[in-house]
Amino acid sequence: MPSVTIEQSTFERLQNHAEPFVDTPDSVIVRALDALEDEHAPTRGDVSKPLSAPSDDLMWLVPDEPLPDLKHARLLNAVVARRPVVGANWNNVLRHLLQLAVDEGHSVGEIRRLCAVNLVAGRKEDEGYRHLAEAGISYQGLNANAAAAAAVELAKRTGVALELDFEWRRKPQALHPGRRARLHLSGC
Repeated sequence: MPSVTIEQSTFERLQNHAEPFVDTPDSVIVRALDALEDEHAPTRGDVSKPLSAPSDDLMWLVPDEPLPDLKHARLLNAVVARRPVVGANWNNVLRHLLQLAVDEGHSVGEIRRLCAVNLVAGRKEDEGYRHLAEAGISYQGLNANAAAAAAVELAKRTGVALELDFEWRRKPQALHPGRRARLHLSGC
């Protein structure tokens, strides 16, 4: 992984756009790059604001069907167990669901059986693993497709309400360039 040195003043500017204990310098930079790459991007500050009412432009996903290809799709809004996910991205949604699963008493082995995620007890921060200190576990970060699939599967199997609003970037490689979609799981 490349190492980048930035000026203290630049780091302080990054902190102004970060959610404490959630964002990393990388996640703030990624959001800034996303905004530069997509001039139609809504502001990221209002993560709890849902998309507009159903329209022809909004694709409603069926929870029991496989997710579409999410390469080049960015998460606009995520709500896990009726609580907004700040700094929402596919791996943050998965992180919230993993935390809930641990809070509900699921063991590492049970969680592994519930969804396709590499998970270990304790701290592991190499090979793409991220430590979830509050839960006492570490999980391996995933690409958008794998993280979203694992999150949806975990939400379904644990009965957690999940709302995801996302948009494919306006890139030719995206499945539906510029189109928005919504997935809603009501939970138990």
